[in-house]
Amino acid sequence: MYNLKFCIFAANSTIMKVSGKKIHVQAKDNEIFAKLCNCNNFGKFLPEQIKDWESTEDYCQFSIPGIASLRLNIEEKVEFSKVVFAASNDKHIPVNITLNLAGQEAGTDINAEIEAEVPAFLSGMVQKPLQNLVDMIADRIKNDSEK
Repeated sequence: MYNLKFCIFAANSTIMKVSGKKIHVQAKDNEIFAKLCNCNNFGKFLPEQIKDWESTEDYCQFSIPGIASLRLNIEEKVEFSKVVFAASNDKHIPVNITLNLAGQEAGTDINAEIEAEVPAFLSGMVQKPLQNLVDMIADRIKNDSEK
């Protein structure tokens, strides 16, 4: 019986990909990449309401009250161009956060993306908050990198 319910739930899920705005940062791609590859820095790019922050260079975990508890691990690094974080969470919803970097002569372009397997009935409700989150992460990376 439980397996059947899980299969029905999984069949009604959809992969949602939300791409943030592209932001130009007045900093070199190698400097930004180094910050992003150290999970101790990731808390600076998240909403203020996070609680229970814990981190090392390799992972960070925190909770967003009323939403979820998350643990982010670096899943992939492509030198100076991409960092992918895989998030495990208490809701058992697969989530990846990808930060794309494109070095330019006068700085770096950044684009943040979130890909999540979301139950179909929730997709309309989570689209805007996820959009706001990826835009905020990029803005905060910019602000931190241009200090």
